Amino acid sequence: MEAVEILSQAKESAGRPSGWVVFPLLRHKVLIGIVGWLFGIVMGLGLLVVIVPVVIPYNYQRGALSSIVTTILLGILIFVTGGSLSLLIADILRLRQADRHLIVITPEDFVKQAGDKITHVPLASVRHVTARGKAPVDRTPPATREEGMRDIPGVGENMMSFILGRRAMPSETKLRRKRMRTPTSLAFIDARTDSEVTVVDDEAFGDPYLIAAVLKQYAASQEIVM
Repeated sequence: MEAVEILSQAKESAGRPSGWVVFPLLRHKVLIGIVGWLFGIVMGLGLLVVIVPVVIPYNYQRGALSSIVTTILLGILIFVTGGSLSLLIADILRLRQADRHLIVITPEDFVKQAGDKITHVPLASVRHVTARGKAPVDRTPPATREEGMRDIPGVGENMMSFILGRRAMPSETKLRRKRMRTPTSLAFIDARTDSEVTVVDDEAFGDPYLIAAVLKQYAASQEIVM
């Protein structure tokens, strides 16, 4: 089935074939992103308005080191402001054309529409589905008391932490924070071209781990049929 036909049927919930999974653009997620980009623009512009009169031209008259540091600082602020502005425009366009942003997973195909761009990959060619970012919270209690006790720091770990400092000991909390700072994304490899296909790079279509689970399940089913 052609990608255009799949998208057409997916948008008509009444005539959608059974077994199809559709992930539409979530407007509230995009709106939250827009608010964030607006904050980035206001913060970047506000800092530039405050800092530029203070550092120009005085910092550039105090030697090479001062000039380099000032240029880097101003460059970062300009990058934050410009990047937030470009992402704001992109999200506004997505919100205005929400019906043209869709992910469809059928028993045989993966199809994604992002505006005028349509990505169509047969599930038989989907390999190495990988989700990165903040994983869902695992609320499953430990099966045994011993498993629960493993999460409690032992005497040796506390002693090493005391001697070397807590920053030297990789705690679970630090690892969890590191995972939370990782950008949320989902991608897979198209075996036909051995190229990476980005499914999502934010949560505008829902939880990337949920989408990944569905995609893996359907791709595995296709391999079994083959």
